[in-house]
Amino acid sequence: MKNINEILTSIGVAIPAQEIYIALLENGKATARTLALRTGITRTSVYDQLKILRAKGLIVEHLIDGTTLFEVSDARQLSILLDEHVEQLKMQQDFLEKNLNSLINKSASLQPKIRFFEGNEGVKQLLKDILWHDNITLYLYWPYEQMLDLLGEDFLLWFSTRRTSHHIPIKTIWGHSTGKIKKHIFTDDDKDVERRQIIQKNIPSMGYIIYDKKVAFISSTKESFGFIVESTEFAHLQKMQFDILWHTARKNAK
Repeated sequence: MKNINEILTSIGVAIPAQEIYIALLENGKATARTLALRTGITRTSVYDQLKILRAKGLIVEHLIDGTTLFEVSDARQLSILLDEHVEQLKMQQDFLEKNLNSLINKSASLQPKIRFFEGNEGVKQLLKDILWHDNITLYLYWPYEQMLDLLGEDFLLWFSTRRTSHHIPIKTIWGHSTGKIKKHIFTDDDKDVERRQIIQKNIPSMGYIIYDKKVAFISSTKESFGFIVESTEFAHLQKMQFDILWHTARKNAK
């Protein structure tokens, strides 16, 4: 019933009401008392959830010999509600597309903003922020082996494919390699990738990415966190430091 639960969530049906709907779907007609026993939801709350389901046309009730029984209505009602939800999302998407630039300008602030991301999944969300930007170049200090260990090959391949589809070029400086990784995901054959390498050992394992007016920092697996600093002045400062590293790094890193 996982897919049914996902549909019910999409159309705004809370989990307690979902449990009651599934119980009726699987077992047929039932009284509120029976539903309370089957779901573990209090009888008072069962009545509240039944009102929600009835308002959406998902259940019907029958009075039989003085007893009120509930059952699911025509399953096509789910399709009707889902279609309505899709139409609403489309209208909201159209509005957002027409007004996005205005909303961005209104939300812009001269004050620097910092967002923190914890854990492996959090760092992946940090990187996805980049894909919201157009007409940018990424400037990366990228300790490849540490980032591969933290993010995994599958995610890095996914990110690289999405970045390419958004036509986002990169200039990247790699840290010293231990030689343990024999196959790199990003190669010198990538037309939109310029890569150089720092020769010295014992350099920081934290990576950073400069894009638009933001700088994203990413730790190694040992600490597993990241943060984005949104500040025009800070991004400019970090870019100056990147340029110094870029001119001292070795070309055509292998």
